[in-house]
Amino acid sequence: MSNKRKFDLRLPDDQMALMKRTGKARGFRSANAYLQALITRDVRESETDLADRQAYAASLDRLAREIRTVHTTQQAVFAAVDSLTRLFLTCIPEPAPNMLDQAKRLARMRYDRFLLSVAQNMTSESRATLSELVDDASGVDATGA
Repeated sequence: MSNKRKFDLRLPDDQMALMKRTGKARGFRSANAYLQALITRDVRESETDLADRQAYAASLDRLAREIRTVHTTQQAVFAAVDSLTRLFLTCIPEPAPNMLDQAKRLARMRYDRFLLSVAQNMTSESRATLSELVDDASGVDATGA
């Protein structure tokens, strides 16, 4: 005895004819076999869709955590630069007016050496970014004047 249950499905004549033609064209022996295959595939795809959605959600959660970490790090770096700038401006006197041009030239040379040192310690992608920054800064002296 078969362990299959009977399920009645009422379709309009045109839909029934379409289902029979499509099932036969796709190699099924009957409309019933075609309908069973459709149901099985739909259930399988819905389970796969759920797994895909869960994987996407997990990826988005991971990215959100990483973005929060980057944001926090960025804020810490900004605070450190701000503190160092305040300390520098408080403790380092400005050069005398007659020494200003010479101080700017020396500062530019020191700044160029600093950028070269930084570039040597960076990855290739970061080097390209730094190169763009150096090119942009080439027309501006070290004091920003």
